[in-house]
Amino acid sequence: MIQWLWYHILQIYVRWGLQYYFKKIIIKGEENIPKGPVLFAANHQNALLDALLIVCFNPHWTYFLTRADIFKKPFVHWLLSGINMLPIYRLRDGWQSLGENQKVFDACSEIFKQNNAITIFPEGNHGDQRRVRSLSKGFTRLAFEALQKYPELKINVVPVGLNYTAHQSFRSSVSIYFGRPLLANDYFKEPLQSEANRLRNDLSECFKNLTTHIESTERYTDIIQKLESTAPNYLDPTETNARIAKIEKGEFVASTDLPKPMRYWIFLPVYYLALLINFIPLALWRKIKKGIKDPVFVASLKFGTGISLFPLVYILFASLAYIVFGPLAAMGVLVFCIPSMILLHKSGKS
Repeated sequence: MIQWLWYHILQIYVRWGLQYYFKKIIIKGEENIPKGPVLFAANHQNALLDALLIVCFNPHWTYFLTRADIFKKPFVHWLLSGINMLPIYRLRDGWQSLGENQKVFDACSEIFKQNNAITIFPEGNHGDQRRVRSLSKGFTRLAFEALQKYPELKINVVPVGLNYTAHQSFRSSVSIYFGRPLLANDYFKEPLQSEANRLRNDLSECFKNLTTHIESTERYTDIIQKLESTAPNYLDPTETNARIAKIEKGEFVASTDLPKPMRYWIFLPVYYLALLINFIPLALWRKIKKGIKDPVFVASLKFGTGISLFPLVYILFASLAYIVFGPLAAMGVLVFCIPSMILLHKSGKS
């Protein structure tokens, strides 16, 4: 009961944070999410944010697998386990650690038996290129081992396409496309190795329809530059992939109607007040950002800083206003603080 309450409180809070962080969140294909055990398999472009978007915008009690090295500290292990994160060990964690994965797979079988969901990223690692990378077969092992233990289960693999307008930017937009499920039971037959490859290939084809995909690695830079010049709507993978197909054929038209940043300099007094209120958390964030080696982690750490540090600062300012001026002043401070970061962003300063 306590874990259930903690999970849903945290889910509501993180979902609110995501709706604040992103300008727009579009959900497509919710009708494709079946009841019963589900394995959400998604493309992986934005580190932890990918998992949070799936967990917060689907109706299932959802677990997700993540790299084991972040579980090393006891407090972090307790915190992540409390939000249904399960460690998955890789070769770089050491040969002995790989044996721990069997415990994780056994736990996943029990999760499926309870008609819950698991999120996994079959690409294995994150990458910011707009293309579907090669898939590992780890997700097939999850499904097949569960079916071996509990053959009465019907396990659906739901492909998920995550589409960001700008991977690292605050107040960018994202679309989540839930594709038609692939029933793992249809692939659970001999020769099992061949069927696992077939499931992997079918899932890869689903991804290529649910997210932007540039097939050629050799021409990637040229194609993405030409695509950007057409001002594509990355939230619509069907339309964007149609443009890519034209570019690959040598047919493309650059757009002259590119979006221009909005400047709110006429509200300078309000802007400087917003800057003052957010100065401390922004300064701390810039210090954190300097230590990030992998750019793909920028957005996830920015979001994590945002939902943890900024609210504390706002509550502090509101508390001071309450002590000095009373409850109405405290309420006014909170009302101003909450949209203050959006104001800074629109001014082009965040």
